[in-house]
Amino acid sequence: MKKATILSAALSLCLSAASAQGIQLESNPELVNKYMSTITPNELKEHLTIIASDEYEGRETGERGQKMAADYIAKYFMSEGLVGPVKDNPNPYFQQFDLYSSKYTSFEITSGGHKAELFEDIFPYGNFSLNKETDLIFIGFGDTSKDFDDYANADIKGKGVVFFQNSPEEYKGESGDKNGLRQKARMAAEKGAAFAIILADTDEEFTTQTKRYASYLKKGKLSFEKPNSEQAASSFGVILAKPSSFMAIMGKDQSKFQKTIQKNLKKGKAPAHESFKISINAKYETRRVPTENVLGFMEGTDLKDEILVVTAHYDHVGIIDGKIHNGADDDGSGTTGLLEVVNAFSQAKKEGNGPRRSILFMTVTGEEKGLLGSEYYSSHPIFPMENTIADLNIDMIGRGDAEHKDQPNFVYTIGSDMLSSDLHNIHLEVSKTFKPDLLIDYTYNDKDDPNRYYYRSDHYNFAKHNVPVIFYFNGTHEDYHQPTDTVDKIQFNEMANRAQLVFATAWELANREKAPVVDKKDESQK
Repeated sequence: MKKATILSAALSLCLSAASAQGIQLESNPELVNKYMSTITPNELKEHLTIIASDEYEGRETGERGQKMAADYIAKYFMSEGLVGPVKDNPNPYFQQFDLYSSKYTSFEITSGGHKAELFEDIFPYGNFSLNKETDLIFIGFGDTSKDFDDYANADIKGKGVVFFQNSPEEYKGESGDKNGLRQKARMAAEKGAAFAIILADTDEEFTTQTKRYASYLKKGKLSFEKPNSEQAASSFGVILAKPSSFMAIMGKDQSKFQKTIQKNLKKGKAPAHESFKISINAKYETRRVPTENVLGFMEGTDLKDEILVVTAHYDHVGIIDGKIHNGADDDGSGTTGLLEVVNAFSQAKKEGNGPRRSILFMTVTGEEKGLLGSEYYSSHPIFPMENTIADLNIDMIGRGDAEHKDQPNFVYTIGSDMLSSDLHNIHLEVSKTFKPDLLIDYTYNDKDDPNRYYYRSDHYNFAKHNVPVIFYFNGTHEDYHQPTDTVDKIQFNEMANRAQLVFATAWELANREKAPVVDKKDESQK
């Protein structure tokens, strides 16, 4: 995104605002400004310094730090007069549920005195168990085309296959993907192989691909369902391998082997099939991981059966390779922003200016593991989804991105117009009225945007149920999911502006005579 994008975003705001002239705000501006001003940089910093401290160990889902953060948030909700709405639970502020974590306890492949080890030499995709000595068939590039068929005359039924990840130009493969890990693996499974070992082109490519995901595999994949060990034992295994390690297992000189293949390709010959004996031993364990969403409820007055939800995820990625990932921006910033919105509404209610509609403030768990906490709530709602008028979701509002280095006072908003014209127009009028100097950037407000941010935070689990949403977000940066995402890098003045915008929008939605009408259908949810 270039600087021109900021200009186009500003122009988009002007044009959209013009189209929203028919919307009239129903809020009392003096009250909004009075309580909005209670959201301050200093108070945000006080909360975030605790939540994103080393003591909270990066708030890994189900681990000690996440539990500490949950207790902190629940106690704060209680101190601000919010009610715990979860019935029949020892702590009514906790919506508790179980997840299951599966991870490999061992994974190695051996042959001829050589050993390939997990993460150093091999990286498995998915969960599967194998413990056997078996034939491994080298089949070149695992591809087919009008000129080449790597599977021709290959006896691979029930055996393992090994091939290069990327097909050369000579193939113009029918797989349609030169970087064909997934499609080639599917082809191998369809042709009867038991598992596939896919060789990266270079050791550097293997390291690049695995470095991004190894920490997650080491921690284990979280899911709602307990994995079935019998299914895992029978599932198709896909393993990315470092080529130098596997050439050693195959007893080949890597350089000579690849040169021979290239010479044959120029002669129109596919790589010759070769068979090797290997032993593969892959085991994984499953454990139950209890976790909880934290809910605080403020009952409304005459429209109390209608619910506005404000969300932020309070989990992060924990400790990776011995380093605490504090998650100050992701999403300590959204969590503390939500706490300050709670405080503003609490002060208003104490002074007799409570909301007409009820508000559910919810910090969710398991976002980093696949939006699991919000998915659980949307499937097990404490308040009916049909009574939920909107979700305002806050995720990463503490910093800026490279595209706004000269305009730090901005926020990306996503999803406001996906389901409801009313919500979008209300959002525009609130922004223009109460935060005119805050640039609203719609760059990512597109369901087809390649970053797919509309689908990547907790609002989406409300949108799936036809609940209108607004996602407040400030982009990624070099410290995203790194141990360097720390409190000292947060821009608290700009963060306060964004939290104040959320508050002003929530106030308007909670007090309008009519809730936003759902007048659009998001076809992407099919």
